[in-house]
Amino acid sequence: MNIKWKATALRMGELYVEKSSLTYQKDVGDHLWIPMWATALSGGGYNILIDTGIHELQWVEEHIGLCRQQSDETIIEALRTGVGWSPGDVDIVINTHLHYDHCGNNRLFKNARFYVQRKEWEAAHNPIPCQEPIYLKKLFNSEAVNYFNWKFVDGEDEIVPGVKVFLTPGHSEGHQSVLVNTEEGILCVSGDVSNLLENINENLPAGILTSTKEMYSSMEEVRKRAQYILPGHEYSINKFQCSHFPSIVKRVNVQ
Repeated sequence: MNIKWKATALRMGELYVEKSSLTYQKDVGDHLWIPMWATALSGGGYNILIDTGIHELQWVEEHIGLCRQQSDETIIEALRTGVGWSPGDVDIVINTHLHYDHCGNNRLFKNARFYVQRKEWEAAHNPIPCQEPIYLKKLFNSEAVNYFNWKFVDGEDEIVPGVKVFLTPGHSEGHQSVLVNTEEGILCVSGDVSNLLENINENLPAGILTSTKEMYSSMEEVRKRAQYILPGHEYSINKFQCSHFPSIVKRVNVQ
């Protein structure tokens, strides 16, 4: 059965960041507003949500930096406006990783199964020092999600027909990306293995890393597997966009 999914980009607000935190050692001192994307997958027999945004605007501003969020960019309103769902309609949540801006609203999805890499779960509970501030345990521990609703993935797995996750470490130790079979071709919902289209197309790692070497390998895996990409913080994507996502530039190895 060749199931085709529809992917809808849900904007969860915007962060004001120094660009070099997204593009390794490039554009130091430049600042810009970047969106935080969640993605709803529909049309394949399940309602699937990839990442869940931030939990509280005030917390982000007090602990991370400037942040803004329009009324239709909270997870509840974005789901209602973008795909006509309530949190109770979501069957599956896939977290690309467990940084605060990707799992902030997990607690709202009481009927869902949650998929994360086992390596990410372990790293989130014992993060390296530079990543401690961006893991907030109350967003993914038993306060938020019943432990038995978690499904831990080891590497690659087909979640349902036409939706597959695979390990893409580098930004975090257990980061995963999602391949989605759509009418237009294979879309990678990349999370932060590619914060921006610039990362994947210029072979430029992010600035927030656990391993630069792994990031290069992960970006190459994305290029091999997908035709299109929805990067975790790409500003050229439109709110509620559901087609014509950016193409991935294939690299040619020069000897």
